[in-house]
Amino acid sequence: MYNKILVPLDGSELAEVSLWYAARLAGRLQAALTLVYVVNPTEMTSRHMYECYLQDTVVKIKEHAQKFSSEAMGGEITVDYKILKGDPSEEIVDYADKNKIDLIILSTQGKSGIKRWALGNVANKVISATRKQVLLIRAKGAKSDVYKDKLVKILVPVDGSRESESILQFVTYMASRLDLEVTIFHMLVQPIESFPNKEMIDRSDRLRKQGKTYTEKLGAKLTRQGLRVNTIFNEIYQSSEAAEIIKLAEEGGFSMVAMATHGRSGVGRWIYGSNANKVLNEGSTPLLLVRPVKGKKKAANS
Repeated sequence: MYNKILVPLDGSELAEVSLWYAARLAGRLQAALTLVYVVNPTEMTSRHMYECYLQDTVVKIKEHAQKFSSEAMGGEITVDYKILKGDPSEEIVDYADKNKIDLIILSTQGKSGIKRWALGNVANKVISATRKQVLLIRAKGAKSDVYKDKLVKILVPVDGSRESESILQFVTYMASRLDLEVTIFHMLVQPIESFPNKEMIDRSDRLRKQGKTYTEKLGAKLTRQGLRVNTIFNEIYQSSEAAEIIKLAEEGGFSMVAMATHGRSGVGRWIYGSNANKVLNEGSTPLLLVRPVKGKKKAANS
């Protein structure tokens, strides 16, 4: 499922925060790792400098990846690099498509291009254009070793749709190989009624019961697959879904948030609307985005 991983770099320490994740994932998942450096045509005169940097980085990352591979009793990990010329978003997407990349890992801040890729229009282009999975690593003020030994548990928000649940197959694959603890998180957005009547109260109770049952069923399904699973069901009134995800991820010390980029009620807004800006820009937890397989809508919250 994860055979090839792509990591864009810009030479900065903050951009290199993503490398610890890349090495661990490549080693444990037995995936080939490619580092890319995107330059504009005027920077090609410094190509030798970029190659020296990438060659040195490849040696270091391969050593780390091999360590994790040995722990998983795997074989030798392939790590290489590529210098690309042109528009960052176009080059990343094109390279990922042509080379059948399974996962793109981007740091959210860097010296030059990475910041634009992750937080500006280029990031939106990459996320919107690619069919690949994208893992965004938050690197605000971080050092390259800040996440050491912290890839331990993953938060998975779902909204009741099959689209949002399509993230689960990837989470199961990753969690089983990295021994991650999985927490399924489902929210029920309740309206604030000034004068609730019996019908409103009954509907609220019914939705609450459905939400709890839905969350527990998903947790039980993953447990049967041998994962360590927790479930959280919350009712929210004067808060946004994105704000709740950020709060839980940070206060709960999660190593990663994994979400589908579209869903029936909330996930589409989380990624591409105003709530998306909160998840992407205000959160500090690494974020795995997966474009889901389309499916029929479910009635968990209807």
